[in-house]
Amino acid sequence: MVVIALFPLVFVGCTTRKPATVTLSTGNGLSAYVRIGQQIQESAATVDLVVVDNKDSQGSQQNLQRLLDGEVDFAMVQLDVASEAMKAGDVAAVAILTEEYAHIVGRKNQNVNTLRDLEGKKVSIGPPASGINFTATRLFDSTNLTIQPYTQLGLSMGLQNFVAPNSPLDAMVYVGPFKASDEVREQLTIVENVDFVPLSESFINYLTLQFPESYRKAYIPQGTYRALPPFPSEDILTISTGGALLTRPNMNREKVALMTWAIFANSRQFASFYPKLATENGSVNLYEGLLYIHPAAMRTYREGDPRIAWLRYLQENKPLQAASIMLLGTTTIGFLLQGWRKRKTEKFLVGHRQAIADLRETAQENPQEALREIESLKQSYRLMLIEGNLAPDLYQQIEGMNEVFIEQCRTEINRQQDQDLSKIIGGLTEVQQYRSNNAPWMVEHLQQCQEIYREMLLKGHLDFPTYLNLYQMQLLLDILISRPQPTMERV
Repeated sequence: MVVIALFPLVFVGCTTRKPATVTLSTGNGLSAYVRIGQQIQESAATVDLVVVDNKDSQGSQQNLQRLLDGEVDFAMVQLDVASEAMKAGDVAAVAILTEEYAHIVGRKNQNVNTLRDLEGKKVSIGPPASGINFTATRLFDSTNLTIQPYTQLGLSMGLQNFVAPNSPLDAMVYVGPFKASDEVREQLTIVENVDFVPLSESFINYLTLQFPESYRKAYIPQGTYRALPPFPSEDILTISTGGALLTRPNMNREKVALMTWAIFANSRQFASFYPKLATENGSVNLYEGLLYIHPAAMRTYREGDPRIAWLRYLQENKPLQAASIMLLGTTTIGFLLQGWRKRKTEKFLVGHRQAIADLRETAQENPQEALREIESLKQSYRLMLIEGNLAPDLYQQIEGMNEVFIEQCRTEINRQQDQDLSKIIGGLTEVQQYRSNNAPWMVEHLQQCQEIYREMLLKGHLDFPTYLNLYQMQLLLDILISRPQPTMERV
């Protein structure tokens, strides 16, 4: 069986395959997208996928247009920029690779402390075809403010103009991840007499309601760009949007799957751009929350590495050879799955029998507790059946074992109830018969009876009205015992 299982893989391993090539559009200079593009190239190389990136883009808007025009296969685009194209079905997402925060930086000597203070000011809003320009324009279009927008050919030029002495710019908008762009970090660290401008809660609520697929509430933490003195000096309220790798819906599925797997398998390498990827099981953040994912990417997230030997063989070799390998592969897999399921079933049954044995020990002392435990187990097995994690035939076997044990528990509960009631009735009858002979002994006996039916109440063997009746009966007997008995002469 091992030889049969390995034969298709060995046969396929003898075939030769040239590395696939795809094109990518990211950014230019020292922008965050250029660094993300470099990491994409390194990750893709692990699956024999060559990524060509000319690094001559102004940013998200130009990247998206190139993708729509068919000039490139993949593009890095902000989700707010790509939202309408994704809704129209013109592009599809592969993975979220970064979280981009809106930075609004204003000059203190111009009294720029809030968004309203930018009225009539000259504000740098990024290169014309960049995501910065798109987000900044949307922010100011969503207000009644009138600003003097300033655009430049590149992010570097805009930063230099803002930090230059005697700069005519009163404020600057930057949209990007915290650590991805070394140039942005350096310029924001050395510039003086500036501070971050927070967005108001009401404005953020408006944006997240109007564009729920694009924006969410976020903070720029204190000391993000400089530790001493901290810059910013406090947490700054703002918005963020995702930066995603996009492709076209009609893109070659094999290439999309390879690209997806390259990123998924190396997800921690992108943590400097998207810190959530560094957490345990952080790779789910690559696609969590995305509404328009390419089918090949989603299949890769569900099933894993697309470079399965028999699938590659089917795609690249003659139909007759493919049929032979499929027959051998499916037969072997069938045997292996059957054995695996049998072992899994046996292991599950052994575990359940042990659980029943443990509950039987509990049932000897407290059958009511054992009954509650087995009912809880039944409920968990029912949920496993509904979710498809438990085979119907195995569920039926377990249910049969459960019903037998439940009946045993109920029988034991009834037996204990009858035994306790017999003790109470016998004790009360004995007290009534000899109440005139030994009052101290009868008082102690009544107290023992009271402890018995109090314990029965706690175990659920008695309902509350019956407990009250027994308690009243005990009080009456207490009175009769404590009352002095008449002598024969007085009678």
